[in-house]
Amino acid sequence: MNTESQFTEVYPIMYRDFEQFNRLPKCGCVKEQREEIVQGYQNIWYEYIPSNYSEEKKYPLIVQLHGGGNDGRRWVDFTIWNQIAEKNGCIVIYPNSISFERWGCTDEEIQYLYDLIMLMQKRYAIDSTRIYMQGMSNGEVMTLAFTMKHSDLLAAAGNITGPSPAEMIEEDDIAPAPLPVLQMRGEKDVFYWLPDPLPKDISDIRYAMNDINREIWERVNGKDNTPWLMIRGKDNFMQFNGTNAPIIHWEIKDMGHREPPEGAQVLWDMLYSGCRRVDGKSLWENPITAIKPDKDLFVMALGSNKVYVGGEIKKIGSSDSHQVRLIRTLAQLDSFHSVHIGEMFDTDSLYAPIEFLESVMGAKVDYINPGDEIDITMKDGQKIHMWASSLLVETAGQYKGLKKPCILICGQFFVPLVSFCEDVLNLHVSENANVVAVARHSIQLGAYTARIMRTLLDGYKYDGD
Repeated sequence: MNTESQFTEVYPIMYRDFEQFNRLPKCGCVKEQREEIVQGYQNIWYEYIPSNYSEEKKYPLIVQLHGGGNDGRRWVDFTIWNQIAEKNGCIVIYPNSISFERWGCTDEEIQYLYDLIMLMQKRYAIDSTRIYMQGMSNGEVMTLAFTMKHSDLLAAAGNITGPSPAEMIEEDDIAPAPLPVLQMRGEKDVFYWLPDPLPKDISDIRYAMNDINREIWERVNGKDNTPWLMIRGKDNFMQFNGTNAPIIHWEIKDMGHREPPEGAQVLWDMLYSGCRRVDGKSLWENPITAIKPDKDLFVMALGSNKVYVGGEIKKIGSSDSHQVRLIRTLAQLDSFHSVHIGEMFDTDSLYAPIEFLESVMGAKVDYINPGDEIDITMKDGQKIHMWASSLLVETAGQYKGLKKPCILICGQFFVPLVSFCEDVLNLHVSENANVVAVARHSIQLGAYTARIMRTLLDGYKYDGD
């Protein structure tokens, strides 16, 4: 028997039903309800009532809107809202759209959902200050349509993966009241229809829709030019703190057009748990998990002389020429390898003026005359010595090597940003579209988050060869 083949053969596995990845054990009893709410229709919805329900208490109401090609019953098994409702004492309803498997976002459907919420308040002990709505994809478009008419009825709204197309949003559209919202987007979620010929970056269409769907809430919530950024692994969170209500943007690295399995948990912890509407006023206070400026994270972008750190934007150095630059090393024709294989010295890299350490970490940088050597004293006392045109670094009495050489240009000492942060400072680095995020914990920078950061920093994306 040839045992080696057990380790060398590859067995491809075809798993077709990816929608089952969110399937969960049943949680209590979901009741089907049928009643004529819209004249001439037998409307159907599904209710989850927590096991501890009592008329003596008041319960938040969560309205869940299914996506296109789905219905309320199938949506019950696709989210963990029942589990969240049981733990936190909430009532959840899953209405079917009037049209077959799809919300038309018509005035009739808006009225249907409004009347259904009114009916639930008559039948159950609903806390009228804590009514929430969340939709996925086509359900998100319906959520926006509803909130443009009745944001004053809700305490918060969740929007998952389906930003409304620009043609559905009028220039003068404005919700009747500020509303805290969370907008979740997958980094790899592209528009379902793509023009011919394809744009250079197919993500631009969806990302532009993301912008519009955030901006429509800035009209009433207020605009925040510098959001709070918090990245935890694949999850990129930005909170835009409008003067009237916040807008939370949640991007998941590498995710496409899907509802994240933990979506209900995030919505409850970061949004719903801190939102109420009292006497018509939106109140935002003490969510279970608050987004705060990440003090252990900073962001830099190509062409920018600024750095985002701790929720603020600072200048990198005293001169506008202290900016992040793309430096290309030209491999010589007589190189040891004649074929370009991406060896670390032969590839493009973002370089930052060493003064960024002063802005970000409070370090002290001293140029040693005539400037082709520098001494760095970190805030904790760590000493670093570096040379221009060299891969060599001396720190704590030990020598280390970089992937790229440091460079002295026009009296400014530049370091290879990624290699320096990883190999010398031992930090986590994630680069996306000429934007670099650096932190003391694991991070995966999403492309849309990078796009927003690049705009804030006045940087640019290099598309050339």
